[in-house]
Amino acid sequence: MKITARMALVVAVLLIYTSIIFPIPAGAASYSNYDKALDLKILGLLANSPDSFELGRTPSRIEGAVMLVRLLGKESLAKQGVFKHPFNDVPAWADSYIGYLYQNGLTKGISDSQFGSNDLMSANQYLTLVLRSLGYVDKVDFEYAHAIEKAGQNGLVNLSEAAALKKTSSFLRNDMVGISYNALEVKLKSSAQTLLDKLINTDKVLFRPAARVLGLYTSDLKADFAGISAYKPSVSKFGSVAKKSDDLFYLLRDAMYANRESLKVDIQNYNGDITKDFPGIFDKASKVVTEITGVENFISSWKYVSGSNTFTLTIHYRYSKSVFAQKQQNAKAALNKARYTVAELISPDMSEYYKEKVLHDYIINNTKYDYDNYLKNTIPDESFNAYGCLVRGTAVCEGYSKAMKLLCDLSSLECIVVNGKAKNGTRLDGHAWNIVKVDGEYYHLDVTNDDPVAKNGGNILVYYYFNLPDSEMALLNTWDRSAYQKCTSINDSYYYKNRLMADSRNSFDSAVQAALELRKSIIELKVSDYTQANYSNLSEIIFKTNGVLRYNSLINEDLGVIRIYNIQYS
Repeated sequence: MKITARMALVVAVLLIYTSIIFPIPAGAASYSNYDKALDLKILGLLANSPDSFELGRTPSRIEGAVMLVRLLGKESLAKQGVFKHPFNDVPAWADSYIGYLYQNGLTKGISDSQFGSNDLMSANQYLTLVLRSLGYVDKVDFEYAHAIEKAGQNGLVNLSEAAALKKTSSFLRNDMVGISYNALEVKLKSSAQTLLDKLINTDKVLFRPAARVLGLYTSDLKADFAGISAYKPSVSKFGSVAKKSDDLFYLLRDAMYANRESLKVDIQNYNGDITKDFPGIFDKASKVVTEITGVENFISSWKYVSGSNTFTLTIHYRYSKSVFAQKQQNAKAALNKARYTVAELISPDMSEYYKEKVLHDYIINNTKYDYDNYLKNTIPDESFNAYGCLVRGTAVCEGYSKAMKLLCDLSSLECIVVNGKAKNGTRLDGHAWNIVKVDGEYYHLDVTNDDPVAKNGGNILVYYYFNLPDSEMALLNTWDRSAYQKCTSINDSYYYKNRLMADSRNSFDSAVQAALELRKSIIELKVSDYTQANYSNLSEIIFKTNGVLRYNSLINEDLGVIRIYNIQYS
């Protein structure tokens, strides 16, 4: 099967569309900032699960203070340190947060001994906290009573939101979420840097790929992605005017996004040689459109004619406008499902290994290999991407690996898609899998081959290809090793990490016997001396106890993994 370039999905998601793809809790749809809450949860800035964002409730002072620590990028520091405070009404879980803020002069209590933890928070109070996270000092840069006006000036709230907050005494978690999300793209005081820039580049507490997938861009990327379809170039009788390479990029980007087949560019005053600039700019523009729309390989061919006044470009697309639009909707659906899945299953305090395992298991338990279409050579496009895996529940290796990368990106795990070949008898077939970085080391992860189909047609969850080094992955696969990170560690390989290893038939038998005495339903071991002859008579050890009625077994002979499952005891 053909393996294409990896897909990055970056789209703006409408709540009404999102609700079709994943279940929104009752009442949540009535709150405008549910999507923003979901993204803040993914970024580690909101702790609640998707079904308990409680957007209709007024936040407490303690909740606002904790959010301030997160927006400052200091949650990890606060939780690791010992920061004292004088307040006796702060719950134990929030001690470190309040201590950090108190020690750094960022918050005060309502008295010498009371923080007012359970007191309800007002809009002025919360906006004051967020303005502090941006570097503003109350009584110096703004007055507390005018925090709403100050927030309106720098983009924390728009004019209508500011007016609404001033008119009502009600301040909800929905408002808190919206302000917190907006703060990410607001510039710090006296700086060209946004809060998002600081949290990603300076504090390194937010994962850049996660923000990018969610459509939140650091300042160095905004020019490439922002304002698509809003760019309005000057137009002359020779075409849209381009005076520099940036102008050409925006013209190409917007033309591709709109599927325009022809583009005329006025190059009378172009600074440079457009024919030399064009290939690189065209490639950059197509990659940006792919990232924004989630649609890969959408261009089939192009050609240009360059004259003294006009540069004329003709583009032929692989898809009609309606098909292109449908593929964009599919990409949105996949991203929505991934967002909700990660927000529901992943939390920042999980280890990288456990995050990876949760995502691995989720894909396998919710996806089937598109085997029927594979046999018929009728595999639909959807099975090659994350939409097939996450939404339709059927995919081939490329869809599995792209879905895993999307989920990893949103879970703050470094992950790439590997394009290689799998050994299939005497031939090599196209294959895709992942390389994931866990605890500082790189490992191969093949979710597709960890989702085999049993002889009885049932699905099985295995860990044969969970964090393999190059040496083991190469037993059945080939890839351009110079193009990918080296994988040399076995520390987080599934069987090694979980002590499911046996170095001889005797140690294997002892481990099986011990597991049977504990009446385990699944026994799985990786043996270093596997030969078919040496491990063919499993029944001798399994029935030795007289307590086993029946069992099934599955053996990966290449990797020496023996799985005994569906064990029924008397």
